[in-house]
Amino acid sequence: MQLMLLTLPDATTVLIRPIAPEDKPLLSAGLRSLSPETAFRRFLSPKVSFSPAELRYLTEVDQIDHIALAAVDATYGFLIAVARSVRTGPDVAELAIVVGDPWQRQGLGRRMLDLVAERANVSRFSGTMLATNRGAVKLMRGFGSHVDSDVIEGGVREIVVRSSVPMREPILTG
Repeated sequence: MQLMLLTLPDATTVLIRPIAPEDKPLLSAGLRSLSPETAFRRFLSPKVSFSPAELRYLTEVDQIDHIALAAVDATYGFLIAVARSVRTGPDVAELAIVVGDPWQRQGLGRRMLDLVAERANVSRFSGTMLATNRGAVKLMRGFGSHVDSDVIEGGVREIVVRSSVPMREPILTG
């Protein structure tokens, strides 16, 4: 993926790029900058720091089966958002996204999910969120070409959508 510059409606210039192992400090600082509510909505529990193993998992990705993109403020260099997909089967991947509080509701989440979908090469995406997270529900239900399932259980909602991006080639698993 080439680097992409995007200007948000609030005039913030954002650099979207693949996440890298060197982003561990940036990711840690980004988590600390989230409001407790935003962190809870993303991780479905209180979260104030990452363990070394979590940082490895979140930044040392192959960009094939585990795709992760970072949105960084192009002027100041701090983390604004992260979007990722993790393949869970030959034709399905789980989506996850977090956008920092000041930049929510400006279209960045949708743009980043579109970029992840273009690279994921799957026919379906799943997303797990709090059932009360209206923004995530709206984003996920509006993403893709068709909602396959939308299940709420124990306050958590899982939505599965068909990708609007055709698969390039089948993934062979051994």
